[in-house]
Amino acid sequence: MDIGRGLRFSVLGPLRVVDTDGPIAITAGKQRVVLATLLLHAGQEISYDQLTDRVWHHDAPADARGALYTHVTRLRRVMGDQGQGPQLVRTHEHGYVIDVEHDCLDLSRFRRLVQDAERAARESDLPGEADLLGRALKLWQDPVLANVPSEVVHRDDVPRLAEERERTLERWFDVNLMLGRHGEIIGDLLVAADTHPLREGLRAQLMLALYRSGRQAEALKTYHNMVTLLREELGVDPGKELRALQHAILNDDPDLAAPEPGTSPGVDSGELRQGMLAADPALTVSVANARVVPRQLPAPPALFVGRRDELALLDDISAESGPVVISAIAGSGGMGKTWLALHWAHRNIDRFPDGQLFVDLRGFSPEGAPMDPEVAVRGFLDALGVARDRVPDQPHAQASLFRSLVANKQMLMVLDNAVDAAQVEPLLPGSGTCAVVMTSRRWLSGVTTRYGARHLALDILSDDEARTLLTRRIGAERVAAESEATEELIALCKGFPLALSIISARAATQSHRSLMGLVAELHDEGLDALDDSDPSASLPAVLSWSLRALSAEQVKVLTLLSIAPGPDISQHAAASLTGLELGRVRTALRYLEHASLLSQDGHGRYRMHDLIRRYAALNAPADTTALRRVVGFYLHMARAADKLIDPNGPVIGLDPPAPGTYIAPLHDVAAALSWFETDYLCLLAAQHAAAEHGMHGSVWGIAWCLNTYQERRGHLHDQLAVLRTGLAAAIHQGDPEAETSMGRLLGNVSAKLGLHAQAIDHLHHALALTGKTGNRLDEARTHRAIAVAWMRQENYELALDHVTRAQQIYRALDEPVWEGHALNDMSWYAAKLGRYDVARETVEAALLLARRTRDRPSEANVLDTLGYVHHLRGNHTQAVQCYRDALELLTEIGSHYFAANTLERLGDTYATLGSHGEARAAWQRAIAMYQTQSRAEDAARVQKRFEESSPAAPGDSDAIAELPRS
Repeated sequence: MDIGRGLRFSVLGPLRVVDTDGPIAITAGKQRVVLATLLLHAGQEISYDQLTDRVWHHDAPADARGALYTHVTRLRRVMGDQGQGPQLVRTHEHGYVIDVEHDCLDLSRFRRLVQDAERAARESDLPGEADLLGRALKLWQDPVLANVPSEVVHRDDVPRLAEERERTLERWFDVNLMLGRHGEIIGDLLVAADTHPLREGLRAQLMLALYRSGRQAEALKTYHNMVTLLREELGVDPGKELRALQHAILNDDPDLAAPEPGTSPGVDSGELRQGMLAADPALTVSVANARVVPRQLPAPPALFVGRRDELALLDDISAESGPVVISAIAGSGGMGKTWLALHWAHRNIDRFPDGQLFVDLRGFSPEGAPMDPEVAVRGFLDALGVARDRVPDQPHAQASLFRSLVANKQMLMVLDNAVDAAQVEPLLPGSGTCAVVMTSRRWLSGVTTRYGARHLALDILSDDEARTLLTRRIGAERVAAESEATEELIALCKGFPLALSIISARAATQSHRSLMGLVAELHDEGLDALDDSDPSASLPAVLSWSLRALSAEQVKVLTLLSIAPGPDISQHAAASLTGLELGRVRTALRYLEHASLLSQDGHGRYRMHDLIRRYAALNAPADTTALRRVVGFYLHMARAADKLIDPNGPVIGLDPPAPGTYIAPLHDVAAALSWFETDYLCLLAAQHAAAEHGMHGSVWGIAWCLNTYQERRGHLHDQLAVLRTGLAAAIHQGDPEAETSMGRLLGNVSAKLGLHAQAIDHLHHALALTGKTGNRLDEARTHRAIAVAWMRQENYELALDHVTRAQQIYRALDEPVWEGHALNDMSWYAAKLGRYDVARETVEAALLLARRTRDRPSEANVLDTLGYVHHLRGNHTQAVQCYRDALELLTEIGSHYFAANTLERLGDTYATLGSHGEARAAWQRAIAMYQTQSRAEDAARVQKRFEESSPAAPGDSDAIAELPRS
């Protein structure tokens, strides 16, 4: 059969149809769905119902069969299948079938190569099997069928294809491991394991390859990362095979040793997925002996500043020997990638006597589609002096000729503005004597993986570098004369090179205007002030080109991230914000990072430059659904973390999280404290956003859930602001119990900050509210808070009176935990009044309750009080032991605020005992903690005591190391 012999079809990547004259454009999305469905089942009849489901899913027209006939007819016309003789797409009784020769469809070629590989395996031909599997895998090009707009195809067909591919890839890895090629495949294994994080087989292969490469620690880390991922994502442990491999690696099992490398070279792992057509190795073209030395570099940038580390890294990379050395310089639009590449190239031009090639690949350009790599290759051949009649017709032959011409030459190639790896691969030389520098707004991970390229990510300019750029453009005198305006311009541009260039150019050409006038313009107009009729000099235009390359889902994620509260965001928070499944949002975040629109830190959190955020926010949705989801995420996460660090504390009722909210698991106190640490600024921002949008319940709920953490960490000024906002929200909501709680907590922190009048006002108002609500538990808590407020004014009689009332209510309500807290306070106030016997009796009762209820925070505070009572009674040795026990517990629960107090008192007791080294060590630690917590008055008091104390005796210098760390 000769049907379709002139056409080649691809479904193992974007859907493509190619004839002898080049690609055939199928512009109608529904026709692409029909063709893709038929090709995925080539040679089989596909029913009308199956096609209807894939084309329209739930929105099929009344005459779906007639519409399908129209689409098939147009497909036939586009592909030249006009019905003379056997048709490529044939009509059957119940549907359609497409007849395609095996070698014309990449899916058929893939499956045939896999079958041939299986035959080689049966014949024990491992090199042959590796070669066949490698050739099969080279046919794939991500993303598969991305240009086919069918939910059903991507739900049903694409996953099945992906599974075929992954099985083949895992077998290819296995064969190469058996051939001793572990070093060659580590890069591909890292990418595969990252792409499919839950496939234990890939992790096992990666662990083995790392171990055989002498990287035992990395192999074990890979295992531990897998354990963590499986437990967090699925709640399961690794299978027995993976566990057995980890055990064998730990014990250096000799069975894990690599075999001797095979004699056949097989397929180089760096050549995977290069495209459907391989270069013709038989092609040879003779070129005249005339030496052509191209000099294509554009002029160097005149105002280049900074980038010392990046330039040094480029120097190091280009000096390396061995295979092709490539630096993929990525960064968002306007970050100065091309400037860096050209500056470095001109600075090193003498190192490349055989010439320099340059091409703008227009990957992100207002001029239309990215440059076809075949056009770029032809341009390089022209620059190398190849006559037009000597250029081969086929693109793969042209690429081969190009590599032949530059082989063993000392040349530099600058590939600017690349869109992806596929665009640059035909332009890469085959000789290690050439250097290639490419720039892209994406990471070009395929190039770094397959060719060992070094990735150099550009960040913003420092303030000093920004100041230098402005000074060079507008002059030192003007900068000095308007120094305040200069600093504000630098702050507004936030190190973004293009923004700085636009502003400095405007200042230079409008010398009559003051710099403060430009500052006012930036404040008033925002990004519009950085616009220009020349798109290349317009920040909004440059950023818009980056967004054009994104899918609709990626644009949605980016624009929603621009309104996310806080300076950065975790994956779970991003999933909650967008409402997308966790796996999909991870994929989108990774793509946006590769597109240099986001950056990721070492903790897996994502951050957006302020100017990119402001641009993306212009397209953010007006409704607050996404914001409500992410605020709910922070509220529910904070409640879960608060419950872990204070299990016996009061709780609040919350509505369940909204659908689409992804709550991350927190397993213990350490995880809860860590979450509070990393998400603290986001929590503050979430409360602010909730207040701006009238989410009153979330506002005071966040304040409630933050209270214990802020108290223990000593974030008193933040706590004051958060609780003031929470109280206003509770009042606005008309919830008297919430208002009582906020007022009580606000009075408590006001007292700690010395705002005594405000504290008493808040607390008495809260107490009055408990009379209206009838909530006795709130009444007791408020009495106890009032007692603390009076204690801070050294009115211990009133303090003892209020806390006694609280203790009586707690006992009547059978609340042993809170009664223990009240007894502890009673002991402290009694001690301050000199009633030591009462203090001893009540504190011992409090300690019994704390231990009976297993309330660790309460036990720590009671031990501190007991130490104080012992100190006052002259039992200093017992006091020291109590303080040290209290410090150990306070350290365990992360209570830095109270630990500082205990350290101060411990130092006092040591000083009384004459142990001056220990006393100074404790005070020194207390001073540092007070300073960290902005408790200047406390720090000054202890500092004075420290300076007046006796110096440490010889041998006491290590006393500070013996104290529990807080």
